[in-house]
Amino acid sequence: MDTNHNSPLAKALDHYQTAEHLFYGALPLAKDPKLLPGIVKSISNSLELVLEQLLITEKMAVPEGLLKKINAARPFIKKYHLSNEDVTFMLRIHEILYQQKQSPVEFRRGDRHIICSADYDLEIVSAQDVEGFLQHTKKILHSLKSPKKG
Repeated sequence: MDTNHNSPLAKALDHYQTAEHLFYGALPLAKDPKLLPGIVKSISNSLELVLEQLLITEKMAVPEGLLKKINAARPFIKKYHLSNEDVTFMLRIHEILYQQKQSPVEFRRGDRHIICSADYDLEIVSAQDVEGFLQHTKKILHSLKSPKKG
């Protein structure tokens, strides 16, 4: 897989490292869950670039947006050691950011960031959730670096 500094994969690693720095560096200092959606956004950017790299490698058109890239990449996920669980994870990241974009109200409750929809449905993002997201993203990045043959 292409890992030159300008490749989507290299940019995906940069976004992942930014998310990791924010989570392990800035969040413990600031102690503010309002940072959590920004970290999720960096994770989303990383995942989007991972999928872009996959689509470029497969010589496919690269659509805009995480959801469209997920759908375009589905036929190739097994080739890159990705599972249905990985796809579900990417969809979860997309859903969190979609809910945040649509949300009229967001607030902090303890160490969690709460996203409230117009219908008062709550999307709760905790530090534990985001740490899991980071670990899953790291696994996906590793999977793309070593695709299956054939």
